Amino acid sequence: MDTSAAPEVPDLATQLGRRALAARKGKRLSLRAAAEMIQCSPRFLHELERGKATSRMDKVQQALTGLGLRLAVRESSSEAPRPLAAQAEARAMQTLREEKLARAHDRIAALLALGKIPVADVGRALNQVRKWADQQICSQWYVDRWSAILAGSRREIAARIIALEKEEARALFQNTPFGFLVRDFLRA
Repeated sequence: MDTSAAPEVPDLATQLGRRALAARKGKRLSLRAAAEMIQCSPRFLHELERGKATSRMDKVQQALTGLGLRLAVRESSSEAPRPLAAQAEARAMQTLREEKLARAHDRIAALLALGKIPVADVGRALNQVRKWADQQICSQWYVDRWSAILAGSRREIAARIIALEKEEARALFQNTPFGFLVRDFLRA
């Protein structure tokens, strides 16, 4: 009996499941919270993490993207693994994007507090959240959190934006009802 055989490499579904589970745990999200955030059922996410081979690819990609992972196909024999420098560059670009979004929302909060953002723009943001809810465009978590943030006066909204915990702010700013203002601020 030959015991020198190469170790068994887990199949793709198992590898994806392990990475998804590690990403969710790394973000300290419960199964239910992660499922709500990425708009899938807890059962689907659980099956993905267990390595279920029959998962729908569109849902798999949605879940992986929501957990901060990216699925890519590459040549197994001719393409070397992605260099560490490229990975570091991708992480740096994501961090830069998140910092720009945070600065844009800090500016929105300041302008709200000063009364420099019209009430109509707050209404536009509220309408965006209603659209998310009515058309089920994003998870209920975003709808609930942004609805709570946007309740009250412009100063109260500003205070709630400023008071957000860093991780929650990072998630919320990726899907913001103030996208029309953020785009202008990022171009400026």
